[in-house]
Amino acid sequence: MIKRYLEQQAAVTAALLSNDVRRNVRDIDTLDGSDIRDAEDIVNLLKPLKTATTVLCDEKNPTVSLIVPLKHMIEHNMASKEDSPTVSNIKKAILNNLHNRYTSEYNHLLECPALDPRFRALPHLEKDQRDDVFHRLKEKAVLVLQNKDEGKEGASGHPPASLA
Repeated sequence: MIKRYLEQQAAVTAALLSNDVRRNVRDIDTLDGSDIRDAEDIVNLLKPLKTATTVLCDEKNPTVSLIVPLKHMIEHNMASKEDSPTVSNIKKAILNNLHNRYTSEYNHLLECPALDPRFRALPHLEKDQRDDVFHRLKEKAVLVLQNKDEGKEGASGHPPASLA
């Protein structure tokens, strides 16, 4: 909506300045220059959220492996720089909202992209985090193989639920 307003700002201003509109209204509030700059900054700030939404909506079968890379992209784009107070407050609200999401299942969410060929290199993680994720995956794979060798697989051929 804001982007569309900015595109049509000249037409909106012209319409608000017309005599027909002014005749029926005593005082018309319009956006000043700082409001316009804030609106432009907000549009730029919201681009990563639009990208994340588009990616998840465009996928025929969105997978859990997209969550951490998209969350990282949003957090990276919200990194503080010289912003107006309005933009800084919006960034803080977005980051606070994201910070509390997926905390209990975060380790599982880190493992999922490692198994997805699109994100296997885990570029969004530090080296020690990547090593830890791959170590946990190797341990899980060993446990699955040990249980398979011991014949502990269920009739369905899947490992026990405790390993999932």
